[in-house]
Amino acid sequence: MPRQIVKKRRSPNHGLYGWITVSDKGQIAIPAKARQELKIKTGDKLMVLRRQNKDGISLVKLDSISKRLHKLRD
Repeated sequence: MPRQIVKKRRSPNHGLYGWITVSDKGQIAIPAKARQELKIKTGDKLMVLRRQNKDGISLVKLDSISKRLHKLRD
């Protein structure tokens, strides 16, 4: 009898930290749980990237990018 392949379902909340609202000054607040899990602290610099399909943005910690660039140079 052939083996059955079982696909794991991702949780509908996988990577979702909640909803935010953009202020009239264009500011957003990163949810506390996201800051804790991603170790984002006051004063950290985040790079803002436009998604390829232009439907949103991604935030990346600058020190994370810097570490990767240093590894590539070495």
